[in-house]
Amino acid sequence: MTCKFLVPIYLLILFLVPKCILPKSVIEPCNASDSCVSYLSYRLPWDSKISEIAFRFRINVSDLLVANSIDSNQILPEKSFVKVPISCSCVDGIRRSVSTHYTIGATDTLMSVSEGYGGLVSAGQIGNANGIDEENTLSSGQSVVIPLPCTCFNNSNNGADSVYMSYVVQSGDELTKIATEYRVTISNLEIINGLGQTQIDPGDILAIPLAACSSANLNWYNESLIVPNGSYALTANNCIKCGCRPTDLSLECLPSGIVEKCSHLQCKDSNIFIGERHENHTTSGCNVTACIYRGHLGGKIFRSLVNSTDVKCLGKQSEGTGSPMESPVSNYIAPYLSPSPLSPSHYVHSPKNHSLGLLNSSSAHRHTQKPLSQPLHFIILLVFVLVFEIFL
Repeated sequence: MTCKFLVPIYLLILFLVPKCILPKSVIEPCNASDSCVSYLSYRLPWDSKISEIAFRFRINVSDLLVANSIDSNQILPEKSFVKVPISCSCVDGIRRSVSTHYTIGATDTLMSVSEGYGGLVSAGQIGNANGIDEENTLSSGQSVVIPLPCTCFNNSNNGADSVYMSYVVQSGDELTKIATEYRVTISNLEIINGLGQTQIDPGDILAIPLAACSSANLNWYNESLIVPNGSYALTANNCIKCGCRPTDLSLECLPSGIVEKCSHLQCKDSNIFIGERHENHTTSGCNVTACIYRGHLGGKIFRSLVNSTDVKCLGKQSEGTGSPMESPVSNYIAPYLSPSPLSPSHYVHSPKNHSLGLLNSSSAHRHTQKPLSQPLHFIILLVFVLVFEIFL
């Protein structure tokens, strides 16, 4: 009853411990000071109001609403998924978001704070980012940085405009299931995330490319905007709302309706506003005049009239009889829904080969989290108890 009992104990350590402490996530190296818009797939740890989620991540309620097209008064149930837009910066040579801060409560621990962010960040990562040992006592009122995962990859996926979302693998998830839900190929996910095989484990964080609309070729003045397919984004001091049209991945911008006073919404020398169009039937088709958003600077919104010819009129012309901003803010409703992480019906397929070459060491690589989890503590304690009992 000596050495022969140590073999199964070592096997227990080798096979069970990695399952407890090695969730993986992709890291994107960077060397610039630029940032991009990234998304988090946030699984609610408890019932939450939209305002509570926005406060938790230190973002505007309006940004959360347009990203998900949900009612501001709605209470979302536990385990619901919400897309959270965040700013992804270059910090210490890697991409991550550090704009979220959390104020420690009287009963908080690093573990409880971590749980509040739905597995997007571990207790050890919070401790490392703030120079706090996991065993140290936190002080009530103390402010800590929450380092959240994010990637930019030049907002491109095989040359197509894309926004990246960090997704926490759930129990029962398979790579084939995730690829199908988000309309990407398995090989695309493998390359982006540096996976050597299709095996993923609960707690792993995947970078998922979402097809997007970009303003890069629209000749906007002093502004660049990229919006995931089926979602909206606010710009021009929240006066303008731009959506990504699923049919052709083009941006459509119009007054947001959530700000009471916005100027320069009407195109010069016309009676139509941004987002409106006037149709004129002709014998050869339809002449269309549209008021198009062109960017903003300070408090001024740029717009211009664009004339085009269609084969036939759509019958949706707007006469511009009044400013769209006259409608009450509380009546704002998004005209189409943003796909949730569990229903990405508008996302498009991505080709297999990733143009960024993310398997190279200069691009992205997989990362294993360092902190010990509570299940590991239990296993180690169990091992010591078994060893003690054997040698008694």
